[in-house]
Amino acid sequence: MAYEIRPMRRDDVPPAFTLIHEVYPCLVLTEDLLFRRFDQPLAYYRDQRFVAVEDGAVVGHVLARLHDDDAGTTHGRTYMAAVAPSHLDGDLPEDLLQVAEKHLIDHGADTLRADAAQEGVQLGGERFREAILGQGYELSESAQILGLELARLPPAPPMPEGVELRTLREFEDDPRPIYELDRLTGQDEPGGGGGGFLPYPEWVRIAWNNPLSDKDISLVLLMDETPVALSLYVSDGAGRMESGMTGTLREYRGRGLAGYTKAKALELARDKGITHAYTGNHAHNTPMLTINARLGYTVVGSEETYLEP
Repeated sequence: MAYEIRPMRRDDVPPAFTLIHEVYPCLVLTEDLLFRRFDQPLAYYRDQRFVAVEDGAVVGHVLARLHDDDAGTTHGRTYMAAVAPSHLDGDLPEDLLQVAEKHLIDHGADTLRADAAQEGVQLGGERFREAILGQGYELSESAQILGLELARLPPAPPMPEGVELRTLREFEDDPRPIYELDRLTGQDEPGGGGGGFLPYPEWVRIAWNNPLSDKDISLVLLMDETPVALSLYVSDGAGRMESGMTGTLREYRGRGLAGYTKAKALELARDKGITHAYTGNHAHNTPMLTINARLGYTVVGSEETYLEP
């Protein structure tokens, strides 16, 4: 029996999660979060997941995402492609890409992007890359995916003078300062893949209220009671954590604040029982790559974003 590609249904969530979890060993995701996104779709990101089903089994998955930037441009992105090993040599990677593309175009995408990664990051990713290049896409951005066994975490550097650390949990009554810090520290970060920063209400819904947001290990560094650096994380409760953002306000850079904040956050995670930390850095983000190398991160593989000309 041939496979059928169709929009994901609620009862597809468990097998789709199993497939995604196997294909993306560095990804922090839970079945509960997939159910939540299915039952309560995001507004800023207009997502449509597709699955390939054969003989009742989910053998493929892809996410097609649309969002509008401040200039009114609608961006389309195809990513989180997962294909069962038994179907990598067939047409399924191409078919998933084409279904996602059609959905994005039909719903008004002005730009089209697609992601693929090396095998250590995405099992079968090289096969999906072939499908992307076969559709005429061109390389747009490249990032390194890094991993760290927290048992190997080196001691944190000395605390910089005049600083204070607080967990994200301490900002639950008013997360607006964290939003502003997140927005400002990321303004000149390499990469981004098109579009602007989330509006505050959507940031609260997507980032702050993300069930995987680990507010007990995510840290904010203050100087004179002013938040100036942060290191944010999600974790899955099963040993994996992933960096969301680590950065410092421009006028406070060069003092080792981001590196110290990240090191202390990783210590908290290790003490909490998390075993593996992952992060992605744009290939040109030399300061963050340097910090991560000092912390013991090593390259798992690269992840590329391709743009249709």
